[in-house]
Amino acid sequence: MDHDKEVGMDTAPIGEPAEGAGGGLWATLAENIEAAPEPATNLWARLEDRLDFSRRKPRRAPQVEVVRQAAASGAEYYILHNTEASTYLKINAQDYFIWQRLDGEHSVRDLAVAYFAAYKSFPFDRLVHLLDELKAKRLLEERPVHVLGGIAHRLEERTLAYRLQRFTETSMQKEISLRNVDGTFATLYRRFAWPLFTRPGLLFSGLAAIAGLALFVRLLLAGTYPLVRTAGSYGLGLLVLMLGSYIHIFFHECGHALTCKHYGRSVLKGGFLFYYGSPAFFVDTTDIWMAPKGARIGTSFAGVAADLLVAGLLIIVIAFFPRIPVAAVLFQVAAMAYLGVLMNLSPFMELDGYFILMDWLEIPLLRKKSLAFVRERLPKKLLREHTAFSREERIFSIYGLLTGGFTILTVVLAIYMWQSQVRGLIATVLSGRDILSSLLVGGLALMAGIPLILGLLIKAALLINTGVARLRGTARP
Repeated sequence: MDHDKEVGMDTAPIGEPAEGAGGGLWATLAENIEAAPEPATNLWARLEDRLDFSRRKPRRAPQVEVVRQAAASGAEYYILHNTEASTYLKINAQDYFIWQRLDGEHSVRDLAVAYFAAYKSFPFDRLVHLLDELKAKRLLEERPVHVLGGIAHRLEERTLAYRLQRFTETSMQKEISLRNVDGTFATLYRRFAWPLFTRPGLLFSGLAAIAGLALFVRLLLAGTYPLVRTAGSYGLGLLVLMLGSYIHIFFHECGHALTCKHYGRSVLKGGFLFYYGSPAFFVDTTDIWMAPKGARIGTSFAGVAADLLVAGLLIIVIAFFPRIPVAAVLFQVAAMAYLGVLMNLSPFMELDGYFILMDWLEIPLLRKKSLAFVRERLPKKLLREHTAFSREERIFSIYGLLTGGFTILTVVLAIYMWQSQVRGLIATVLSGRDILSSLLVGGLALMAGIPLILGLLIKAALLINTGVARLRGTARP
């Protein structure tokens, strides 16, 4: 699924004051704010926020939708959705206690006192973290624009570093969104796709997917159709595989979008995506976060289900009509769809399978946390502590180790594909015997290579520029 479910979805723990902290609540709070890193831009607006932080009276944005969810453990959490800005934030019950009091009448000081009365702890980090996230997600009413802050931002836009940063972002990834995508998919669902979500439709889709996969494995093992070559040409085969990948990505994204509409949520945007020069389709179904857990998992799985259905139907056509001229082409298109299924179902890459697992386990940032645990905590726990593993520690250990094994397996498969398929393609391209292969491979290398090389060079220049600026700052008396 083409959206990042993990952004802004992890809630910070309650901040507890150190014993004997001097200066009282607001001195400690000021120290926490002072220690927080910030960008150099918009300095005056940030300084004003710090100076009057305890007296601020934040107010909830009026166009915010709130949905209560319950985890498998019974703990409740809430999803906040700014319906105009299309931003989302997950908060827990303690943060929701604060959110309910953001009415513009209670100051930050009042919020801290109310929180202490309810939970018997001082919300130092929680208040700062929550208000910063709410502001970043545009879930608070906008304050008047500060003139000096606006001037600082406009001055920053004129710098070479800013322009280079913008260039590298757009050269590596560029979205072209289409208008009224949500209305289009709503019409498609209402007029054509809804039968697929009924019990008979799901049964038919499941049987077609299973039958098609079984037939595909049989044809693949028998070597009936080549995977890389078409009509004896590697170049034509590469072109067919490229078109096959676009076809399966299109139906994959349609599966996500139509399932999102089935559960009554909105498709925020969709269209074309150029990623390192390579075109693709995308849809943004982040709004499914406002639906229950089962709907989120179903929407994540829908792309894979669409791939299986389309590939299965193509293989069934080949089975019934094996002598049609396009049988080999249909086999290759189906092969790209099955390759997409394998990639997307893998829980070790941040694709559909990963988000399904993360939703099922209800552990945000699963990959990041697991790899950090295996790298930093697991050796100490096994060799020194010898203590029992908690549920999360068991999950982190298993997932982290399996991720390492998957990386090794990927390298082995890449070597196998190089020996069995890619090496022959490269040899044909270098020999010049197949002009179409040379043109396609050379064109792909230019499309993907030039933005990548330029982007890396610009990032290196920006890092060097930042390092030089810091050295100059530390060298000043």
